[in-house]
Amino acid sequence: MKRMKPIDHYLRLAFLVIAAAGVAGARAAEATGPISYPGMKTQVDAEGVQTRDYAFHNKCQKPGPWQAQWISGSGWFRKELTLAEAPQQVAAWLTADSHYELYINGQLVSRGPVDMGRDYDGGNTHRWFYDYRNLTPYFTKGKNVIAAKVSGRPAFLFESEMTLPGQQKVTVKSDASWHAIPAQATTEWLKAGFDDAAAPAAQVVPNIADPLVASEIPPLMEASYPVARMEGLPADKRFTKDGSFKVVFDRVLSAYPTLKVRGGKGAQVNIKAHREASFTLAGGEQSLECSAMTEIAPAFTVEFSHVTEPIEVLDAGATFTSQPVAYRGTFECSDEALNRLWKVSRWTVQICLQTHHLDSPNHQEPICDPGDYVIEAMANNYAFAQPWLTRQDVRKFGWLLKDRNYHNFHTSYSIGWLQMLMDYYDFTGDKSLVDEMAPFVHELLDTYATWRGKNGIISEAPNYMFMDWVSIGGFECHHPPAVIGQGYLTAFYYHGLLMAARVAALQGDAARVAKYAQLRKDIAVAFNRELWNEQKGLYRDGKPFQTSVKPYQWLPADKDIETFSPHVNLLAVLYDLAPKDRQAAITDKVLAEKQLNTQPWFMHWVFQAIDHAGLFGTYGTAQMRRWQIVPETQSFREMWNGGDLSHGWCSSPLIQMSSRVLGVTPASPGFKTLAIRPQLCDLTWAKGSVPTPHGDVNVAWALTANNLTLEVNIPADTEADVSVPTSNFEQPAIELDGLSTAAVAHLAAGPHRFVVTGKLKTAGK
Repeated sequence: MKRMKPIDHYLRLAFLVIAAAGVAGARAAEATGPISYPGMKTQVDAEGVQTRDYAFHNKCQKPGPWQAQWISGSGWFRKELTLAEAPQQVAAWLTADSHYELYINGQLVSRGPVDMGRDYDGGNTHRWFYDYRNLTPYFTKGKNVIAAKVSGRPAFLFESEMTLPGQQKVTVKSDASWHAIPAQATTEWLKAGFDDAAAPAAQVVPNIADPLVASEIPPLMEASYPVARMEGLPADKRFTKDGSFKVVFDRVLSAYPTLKVRGGKGAQVNIKAHREASFTLAGGEQSLECSAMTEIAPAFTVEFSHVTEPIEVLDAGATFTSQPVAYRGTFECSDEALNRLWKVSRWTVQICLQTHHLDSPNHQEPICDPGDYVIEAMANNYAFAQPWLTRQDVRKFGWLLKDRNYHNFHTSYSIGWLQMLMDYYDFTGDKSLVDEMAPFVHELLDTYATWRGKNGIISEAPNYMFMDWVSIGGFECHHPPAVIGQGYLTAFYYHGLLMAARVAALQGDAARVAKYAQLRKDIAVAFNRELWNEQKGLYRDGKPFQTSVKPYQWLPADKDIETFSPHVNLLAVLYDLAPKDRQAAITDKVLAEKQLNTQPWFMHWVFQAIDHAGLFGTYGTAQMRRWQIVPETQSFREMWNGGDLSHGWCSSPLIQMSSRVLGVTPASPGFKTLAIRPQLCDLTWAKGSVPTPHGDVNVAWALTANNLTLEVNIPADTEADVSVPTSNFEQPAIELDGLSTAAVAHLAAGPHRFVVTGKLKTAGK
């Protein structure tokens, strides 16, 4: 997320909230969620919200040219049609400027369109998404009504192809035959039989968005989330004067607050979660739902004002929303605190998986934050293996980078986008996305190359944000000066060159592979020459006064200081800028600090570095235990001692437990081969599953005073290299499925069991 000085930050957020949600203003009663999408059966329980059997098939591209026309008017559009038989299939493609709610026969069936994303500094993708929806179950024989409520410009585009019995095809499309309905106080306009004869025809308008591109993610999953308790609600649930009550849940939610009341004509209702919405009651029974998804952490407040007629509260709740996920990944171990961290991490990332990755449901910042999303996407890989959102957001950010001439607001985050791309490829095997993004990758790295200074490292960058939400040398490192940011950004660039070389190799571009290899050699020499401090045994963050870029809001002027952050040193270890013989010593020295000066975001790289240095078993679980669960919200703070309660980058512990304690990683793209390298740390047992495109990998290990057992089950159509952890034993003897074996084995699909015996060096936890 974008980090600003606190006052500027929250003023900006307030503006974004108002612009997106349309805070205040009367709103009519309407049908509410949750949307029940075909084939998407939701399950809500103590674990969370999931849909187990839903399968998304990417058939979102409209098969032919648009016949529909953009229409405009009141923002309330309606089309009534009569069908001789219920259709066998209804495929629909639709979008709006800028938000729609679609109703079929009075039932809310879709919200959209998918968020295209944008950059803080005005960049956009110059594209607009349309949604595909399967509307088959909602139409019946006889009269049917298609209705849409559009906010924004408002303009609406809708086209559907209905297949009737006998394979007759009927096309329904937005045009001047639709009615633009004046604002209604009830939901009758959504239903058949409503008299719209006096309503004006919708106005046909020129194309609002060009080009239109298909959104290739599934519809969001919605479910009614149970209320834990009501606070301040009268026993008879009636308000005869102004008053308020609170609706409390058992955890933080990404949801639409809902309210059902009777009476109270003319009264004002304010629903206050992180975002707010206001309604004027029309009397009678009304169901209200806030128009914008918001963070509920873990409660929202309902306020009644101008009450002259009694109001009876019939119900209150929340329509939860996220990407449709199944809880495929699992983890348990001998430390119950870590088990709780894994599940809270799963929930924390889930609520950030919406129509694009969110930094949090609280902030809902633009698509320019792939430094956040690279963590969320990896947690998704291990918990859900739902790749569609990652694929779409990688494409969107590539388009955005091109539009911004590869100057993202968060300079370092652009390498996070490249990491997202390559992680996606490794976990799915989908090379087509790499091919599509390759031109953007190379142009991004060419841009970084222009930021190298005379010293051979990155010292001419426009800024060095985002480093971390910490202070170093008296500077706030959201946007540090060059003297602090040089080494940090150089390390990311150095790794970016390695990933770009992979992209080039996949395309058979030998010249670029060689170019990137030479650049890496040159940068490694310059990095060690400029930044290594032999006396300290650490790398300095940078040297002062090396940049010719003039200071401005996001680039403070240098000072004559020398700092040695954990960030630069651990990135040097992780990316092999530090020679191998230095790495363990650097890691030990950095981790010896009583309180590592990093926030949860950068811990994602800390864990990778200590693993790369061979020290995850020493430090890994201790660092994970820094995460503290907030009991009221069952979530983490964005930072150790502050920030929001729904930030997706806090899900890193889940990644560590699944990829390092269970030890499962892809050894080749798409898990055609996989690696299983469990690390015991200070635990006595662990078990769990990791989802892959071929099925789930199951791992269970247990350490006793006499032996270690390791059981793995490898899915069909893949193979695994298994490394048995033997460091706790002197002269270990290893058996695999009853036969003597080495500590590393290449295994075919199916169940396998290792047993290690020998003298135990140290007792586990």
